Amino acid sequence: MIPVPVLILILLVALLIYFIHRIVAYRPQTRKKDLLLYFVVAPLMIVAFLGFSFYADARGINENVSMKWINISITAAFVFGYTVKRFWRYRQKWIFWAELGVLVVAHFVVLQRLHWEKAGYAWLPLVVGLPEMFVVFLLMGLMFESNTNRDLPPDVR
Repeated sequence: MIPVPVLILILLVALLIYFIHRIVAYRPQTRKKDLLLYFVVAPLMIVAFLGFSFYADARGINENVSMKWINISITAAFVFGYTVKRFWRYRQKWIFWAELGVLVVAHFVVLQRLHWEKAGYAWLPLVVGLPEMFVVFLLMGLMFESNTNRDLPPDVR
């Protein structure tokens, strides 16, 4: 079996390759600051996950436990990354950050109770993340999207 740090490194290098491909293909909607951000975020993610793996290894933390927290963190990045992207126009409202903070805390509290410690459970972030994203989008939509419709004139609704 391939060690977890090697799997994480392979995954993150693939992410870096994707970002490079996106830059080379130059999507029209991609701005220059977004492109620069890709080169900052990808190495930071690689360093963070490898650092966590080496730290867990040095402390003698069970590999299954560290894999569980890596899965939970990947799921959080997936779900809340897309949530922030979808509802970014509400970033000036404090209630956006408050609701997002409560949902992130709930995410970690609920998912830490699940038993997905085995390395073979790498598919769980998608299986758990997609329904969770649906629920988060629904809650955020109820909070913000319904209020947006009230601001429009009656003939536009």
